[in-house]
Amino acid sequence: MKQLFYIQNEYAALQKVILGTAQGITPQPDHELQAGLPATSQLYTQPDPAVTEQEFSGVLEVMEKLGIEVMQPNLVDLSKVTDQTCPRDIGFVIDSIYFKANSRYTSRNLEHRGIEHLLSTFSHQHQVDMPQDIFLEGGDVVLAPGKVFIGLGARSTRTGILWLADQLKRHEIDREIIIVPHDVLHLDCCWNVVGPNLALWCNQATGKFSDIKGSSVEIDFETILINRKEQAALATNVLVVGPGEILARNHFHCDKVNDQIEKKYKFIVHRLPFDCVPAIGGSFRCATLPLYRS
Repeated sequence: MKQLFYIQNEYAALQKVILGTAQGITPQPDHELQAGLPATSQLYTQPDPAVTEQEFSGVLEVMEKLGIEVMQPNLVDLSKVTDQTCPRDIGFVIDSIYFKANSRYTSRNLEHRGIEHLLSTFSHQHQVDMPQDIFLEGGDVVLAPGKVFIGLGARSTRTGILWLADQLKRHEIDREIIIVPHDVLHLDCCWNVVGPNLALWCNQATGKFSDIKGSSVEIDFETILINRKEQAALATNVLVVGPGEILARNHFHCDKVNDQIEKKYKFIVHRLPFDCVPAIGGSFRCATLPLYRS
């Protein structure tokens, strides 16, 4: 029997996840990706594969201790793909449907080949391919009960958002779509839901939250505000592994946020060394593609 996808929010207990890999990191970055970075992002610096492997091993160890089933990509053509550290952007699950994302960039789309063997063990009827002329990446999709926050920025377009809205209707997924314009790489670099009514938010990086028709939407979340330096260190880009428990970056500019989550909100915060993936624009959320939460 094929496995099923199931993701309703960002904070239920994580059971099955794809974790990026340090294997295959090339000496030179993808210059096409570099050219498409928003002005707020620093140019990528390819990380040391050995150090990156150590950091991923630390993440894997914590996840396995928590009883999470962890899968990792196969290597793809190294002449065209510079790394496979951030599977979040190449797909995402909403409720019981896996959406194969489409990027403007050839190298990102080629990363799909590395996870095809993993997705083949899941129900094909619950997998939807995004058309090649539609652009929407998984880092711009953040779930909350009854809602989908979708980032509008450098990597995802309004056409992509409208396409996803139509797909949700087709699959009878009843969620309010909230569009969040931003000036960073992906939405989860400035807005991340970590609990039923709690979010990490760099409000300096986002514009007006609106519905699909453009009307303003009030945000009914308690928020932990993130400044620009904390945002640049990817303090929002934590991974919730279960209710009140996160993986967070052990970094000077993330300490204040991590302390607040831990002390005020009583979260268990696993502070891990994770500097290599942030060097190419992501952190724990970017480095993971959740497939099933209980």
